Amino acid sequence: MQHNNFIFLNRFHTFYFRQRTPLDILNVIPNAKKEIKISLRTKCRATAITDARQHKVMFDLLFTEIRESIKRMEKTKTSFNELDESIQRELMLKQRAVEAINDQQLTQQLFFLLERKNRIKNAFEHIEALQPYSLADIDLNTVDKINRFIAIIDLLSSPHLSDPAPYIAQLKFKQQSILSSSIGGISKAVNIARLVVKRQKKTPLAETPAQLTKQAKTSRNSTGNALVQMIDGQIKTGKTPAIRTDAPDSPTDDIILEGISLDNEEDIHNFSALLKLIESNEDVQLKDFEAFSKPVIVPKSMLKFSELCNKFYDEQSKEWKHQKTHTMNLSCYQTFIDIVGDKFVDELDYPHANLYIDTLRKLPRNRKKSPLFRDKSIEEIIAMESSFEPMPSINVNKNIERLKSVFLWAVQRKYIKINILDKMRVKDKAQKSKTKDLRERFSIDDLSLIFGSDKYTKGKHNRTYEYWVPLLSLYTGARAGELSQLRLNDIYTENGTWLIDFNEEEDKKLKTINCIRKVPVHKTLMRLGFIKYVQQLKNCYEANITHRNLLFPDIVKGRDGYGDNPGKFFIRYLIALKIKSEGKSFHSFRHTFADERKQADSNPAMTAELMGHEIDNETLGRYGKDYKITLKKVEIDRYVTLSDEQIKKILPFKLWKEFRITNTMSKQSNALIDMNKSIYSDKHLHNALFKIQSLKVTPPVIVPRKPRKAPQAVS
Repeated sequence: MQHNNFIFLNRFHTFYFRQRTPLDILNVIPNAKKEIKISLRTKCRATAITDARQHKVMFDLLFTEIRESIKRMEKTKTSFNELDESIQRELMLKQRAVEAINDQQLTQQLFFLLERKNRIKNAFEHIEALQPYSLADIDLNTVDKINRFIAIIDLLSSPHLSDPAPYIAQLKFKQQSILSSSIGGISKAVNIARLVVKRQKKTPLAETPAQLTKQAKTSRNSTGNALVQMIDGQIKTGKTPAIRTDAPDSPTDDIILEGISLDNEEDIHNFSALLKLIESNEDVQLKDFEAFSKPVIVPKSMLKFSELCNKFYDEQSKEWKHQKTHTMNLSCYQTFIDIVGDKFVDELDYPHANLYIDTLRKLPRNRKKSPLFRDKSIEEIIAMESSFEPMPSINVNKNIERLKSVFLWAVQRKYIKINILDKMRVKDKAQKSKTKDLRERFSIDDLSLIFGSDKYTKGKHNRTYEYWVPLLSLYTGARAGELSQLRLNDIYTENGTWLIDFNEEEDKKLKTINCIRKVPVHKTLMRLGFIKYVQQLKNCYEANITHRNLLFPDIVKGRDGYGDNPGKFFIRYLIALKIKSEGKSFHSFRHTFADERKQADSNPAMTAELMGHEIDNETLGRYGKDYKITLKKVEIDRYVTLSDEQIKKILPFKLWKEFRITNTMSKQSNALIDMNKSIYSDKHLHNALFKIQSLKVTPPVIVPRKPRKAPQAVS
């Protein structure tokens, strides 16, 4: 059975023609496709074979013609080299004259094209059939094609034009736009208003008329594409294009040509000549451009600010431990772009920094979150400034610091030369006086209210973290996020001392490397039954009652980690107790711990180690090792905040009846179970424990009531 290797079926059962390009052709034309595939647009095999054979005959003829052309070129080359030197010189001079005339014709046509940029703009803006296209989509790589296009544009611009369709049908479009590819050294990564002409490898001198023709044609195509790109950019943006090239007299920098003005044929000729020199990697001096432009030396970055931020984010974001850090930083970068614009980084200067800071001070806080401002531009929001309170200075400075880190990194990576936000900051006279107010500790009266409420004295807590996280923070100085993410295996004994191990195992996150530490369990926490609570949860975990080993199994992880819900609860709790103020929050427990130890004249190095701070002493911090856990235990037990009477009034926390272990004879293991408490008493609690954390309990069976019988009618 004969197989037709030049057809195949795709996955949609449509036949395709397939033809491999011969190796001898690929050696001569290395950029040619190794395999040609053409859709035959049929699912009928017989039709496909007929059409494919026609394609095969045509391609075989094409390959034959290419081979014959190669032979003719080789023969011409051989015969040219065999000629006398005087005849060779004469032929080369004739060919140079032909190419010079062609160059001059191209220059003239490009100038005529430049003269008609307003007509071209009107045609592409007002003729519906041309609106999806631009000048860069038109095939203009020869003099004849440019002449034809100019003639069509003149006809389309006629005031007596009745129907543009016949003329538009005569336009020759490229298969692929210049904007989507890199043609003639034009970089696709650069904004249309900026043209990049990259140097190519040095072109060898032409030795035959054929080589001279080929090089001249390539150079003309490159020049034409470059100028068309410039005109197209000016039409689209209304801005004067700029050109950036390698500068031989300043090898580490680039040239930007601002304000290019090609007003006559001589300018275009000079411009074309310089482009040819650049393409052939010849020396080009800054003064050569002064006839039609004002050269400016700038760094080589050619990055937009958004691209710089992406590079910074890719490198630095791996070190950011909280999702909130990612969100806030990305929002800060976008705000800078909204205010200043997505400019090239080498254009950014101090006026842009001042514009950013001045505008930022007029904007509201949480601009992206509020539905009032979310869909409005910067100008629209500033116009509403009388209807909202501007961003406080402390928030402005936080945004400046986030951007400073980007610019500092960019300077270190040599993307830019200066950090435009260096030493910039908004001064706030009230800020220094507020600093200590924002860091208040809880007073003795505050602590009496917090731990003397009905929740603690009458056992009204229904959540594990609402009871334990404030107590743990009071007696360890730990942050809410650090405590809320603890696992059961983080509570264990070392040298006979119960301790809490703060680490970054699993999905836990700590603020700094110094926050990795071991803190002994305070004697008051032992007295309140913390270890018994931990042991009960461990027994439940081992008995397969719950599948998660969280110390507080009813916590649901929020956007900023496990500390979200405990933090929100505590704010509501302080408000209910009427002790919430600007300087008081959950973090006040940490300040209370530090201040109590300071007032007791305790060892500051020990305090720093217990709280996870860096020890600011080279001898103790760098050379000294961690304190022994037994020494920490002695130190932390000396720390007293709640009185003995207050502690006696605090009832131990009891778990829900679903946590009762039924396969044990020990009454002590179930001593912390309240048979009157159920996880089904609160839908949020039930969702946290049962649905999200896969607690293996059987939900109560609801037996439907029997419908009452209708009373019988009395006869």
